[in-house]
Amino acid sequence: MTWIARLFIVSALAAVVLVPGTTMAQESFTLPSLLAYAAKHNPALRMAQRNVEIEGEGIRAAQADRMPRIDLTGGYTRYRYPAPLTPIVITSLPMLASDLPDFEKNVYDGFATFSVPLFKGGRLMRGVAIAELKRSMARDFHTRNLHELIYNVTAVYYKLAQLHELLRASEAQVKGLESHRRDVELALKAGTAPKLDLLKADTELGAAIERKIQTRNAITNTRELLKTLIGMDDPGDPIIVFDDSPPPGGSVAKADLEGALAARPDYRAAQSKVKMLEERVASAQGKRLPDIYGAGDYGGKAGDRMSFRENWSVGVRLFLPIFDFGRIGAEIDRERLELMKAKEEQRALRLTIARELKEAETSILDADERIAVSEKAVLSAKEQVRVEDLRYRSGDNTSTDVINAETALIRSRADLFQARFDRRVAVASISKAMGTMDLPTQAQAGGKGPGAGGGAPGRPMTEEVK
Repeated sequence: MTWIARLFIVSALAAVVLVPGTTMAQESFTLPSLLAYAAKHNPALRMAQRNVEIEGEGIRAAQADRMPRIDLTGGYTRYRYPAPLTPIVITSLPMLASDLPDFEKNVYDGFATFSVPLFKGGRLMRGVAIAELKRSMARDFHTRNLHELIYNVTAVYYKLAQLHELLRASEAQVKGLESHRRDVELALKAGTAPKLDLLKADTELGAAIERKIQTRNAITNTRELLKTLIGMDDPGDPIIVFDDSPPPGGSVAKADLEGALAARPDYRAAQSKVKMLEERVASAQGKRLPDIYGAGDYGGKAGDRMSFRENWSVGVRLFLPIFDFGRIGAEIDRERLELMKAKEEQRALRLTIARELKEAETSILDADERIAVSEKAVLSAKEQVRVEDLRYRSGDNTSTDVINAETALIRSRADLFQARFDRRVAVASISKAMGTMDLPTQAQAGGKGPGAGGGAPGRPMTEEVK
C-alpha cells in the first residue's frame, strides 16, 4: 500500500471520528433542564428582556433631559441689502468710521449654543419617575412571561408523559384484542362460535389500532409544541426523560390572596401602572406652569473675506401658556381617565387572582379524589379482563363480554392518566397563581441538556438576569 493510500484512509477515519453527529450522543432532557433551556431560548421571553433594556434606555433619556445641552450651528445667508456682521454699538458721539461694523450681503455664521432647563412645572423629575416605573413594569412583565413559560412547559411535559402512558395502554389493548381474535378464530374453526363474534373482534381491534395511531400522532404534535415553547431550532427530536412515579399526594402550598397579590408580577405591574399614570396626571397639570430656561451662545459671522466677527450672549427665557384652545385641559382629562381605567384593571386582576386560587385548590382536591377512584377502577378492570377471558375460553360467556372488559380497562386507564395529569397541572397552577414559580437551579437541572447551566444557582427569578 502506497503512502498516498495510507494518508487517504487516515483522513477518512479522522473525518468520521470528528463529525459531531456520529460520536456525540444526543443530550437528554428532564423537566428541570427543559425549563432551563426554555428560559434561555424562548423568543417571547427574550423579547420581554429586550423591553426591559429598552425602558432602561428610556431612563437615561429622561435623566438627560435635565442636563445642559450644547449644540453647534452654522449656515449661509444671502441678503438683498448688506447686513451688519455684528450689532451697531454707539459708545460715544460723534461716531467714527472705525465704530461701524462690517456690512456684507453674503453672511456665513457659526455658533455654539448652550441651554439648560431650570423649571418645567415639575415635569423633569416626573419624567424620570415615569421612566423608572415603566422599567419596573417591563421587569414585572418579563417575570410574568417567565411564570407563564414555566407553567406551559410543565403542562406540556406532563401531557407528553400522559400520552406516552396512554400509548402503552393502547398497545396493550391491541395485543389483548389480537389474542382474543385468535381465540375467536379458533372457536369459529371448531364450530363453537358464530362468525359474528369474529366480525365484532375485528371491529374492536381496528378501533383500538386507530386509537393507538391517534395517540402516536398526538405525541408527535405535542413534541413539536414543546420544541416551540422552549425555542429549539434543531429539526431533530430531543430525548425527553419522563418521571414515571405517580404525582405526590399530600398537602400543597395553601392559597393566600394577600401573599399572591404581593408576589404576583402582573399585579405588581398593575400597581406600577397606576403610580405611573398618577405621575402623568401631575405632569400634565404642570404644563400650566411656566417653563424657564437658561440659554447662551458664542460664535461669529463673516462675509466673503471670511473675517469672522465674534459675538456672544447669555440670558434666561420664560415660556408661559396663556391660551391654547383647551389643549392642556384635554390632556389632563385624558390622563385622569387613563388612571381611572388602570384602577379598574387592577381591581379586575385582583378578582381574577382570587378566582384562580380557588380554582387551583378545587382542581387539586378533585384530582386527588379521581386518582383514588381511578386506581381502584383499573384494578377491577384488569381482574374483569382476566376473568372474562378465562370464561370465554371455557365457553361460559360471549366475545362481547371480553370486548366490553377490554374497553372498560382502556377507559379506566385513560381516566387514571388524565387524573394524574390534572393533579400535576393543578399543583403548577396554584404555584403560578401564588406567583411562586421558580426556575430550577443548576443542581436540580442536573447539567443535562444544552439549556442547563446558565445563570447563578438559586437566584430568584424575579431578579433581572442577563
